Amino acid sequence: MYEQTLLERIEALESKKEDVADENPLEVEIRSIMTHLRKLLNTNRGSVPIDPEYGMPDMTVFSGDGLDETMAGIRDAIQDVVRRYEKRLSKVKIHIEADHSDVLTIHFSLEAMLSRHENVPVFFHSLVKPGGRVDINK
Repeated sequence: MYEQTLLERIEALESKKEDVADENPLEVEIRSIMTHLRKLLNTNRGSVPIDPEYGMPDMTVFSGDGLDETMAGIRDAIQDVVRRYEKRLSKVKIHIEADHSDVLTIHFSLEAMLSRHENVPVFFHSLVKPGGRVDINK
């Protein structure tokens, strides 16, 4: 039950989905977290009236002396927003991965533990495309 967000549970009730009950609860939780992270990281900070801090800051305004400082700012912003708004994850670490063949895309990995299952690690590979869209994969 706690594997999904409130809206996902309501949607499952309305559509009378019963296949979720047969699924592995950890897989349901990880899929729900991945869905929420996609929404969270693709939402512009300040665009949600109920919480103006929800979402990502504008990634084009990071100040810094160079690329390393900008990447560190992006890494810190992602880590902060995930720690603040995805409480089902603990010990969140973001690692920026250099890809010299694709300089317009930022590749990063998210490493964390499930909060309710401290011995279950979670890894997501993600990328920020040139338009700012974030894709997340397991």
